[in-house]
Amino acid sequence: MSGDKVFVDTNIIVYAYDRDAGKKHQIASKLVKDLWHSGLGVLSTQVLQELFVTVTNKISSPLDTAKATAIVKNLSKWNIVINTDPLFQFQQQKYCLL
Repeated sequence: MSGDKVFVDTNIIVYAYDRDAGKKHQIASKLVKDLWHSGLGVLSTQVLQELFVTVTNKISSPLDTAKATAIVKNLSKWNIVINTDPLFQFQQQKYCLL
């Protein structure tokens, strides 16, 4: 992979770690590995929070909290967008949201 940074949604990361997700797991796992190696992956604090809740509570074979914590810690090495009120206000104004 080369080029622009890529913002990754929670669902992609969840599928990458949900071994029961079949083909979605295979595709997402490869994408996450490629983004990891290229350094182009971008996540937000919200995505990391949603990931933790989802993989520990909402998938068919939930991960234990230690495993989920390790995943979040590793993914925190990516480029992280910190969700703040001013950031949301800027995006709302720029993209005419709400």
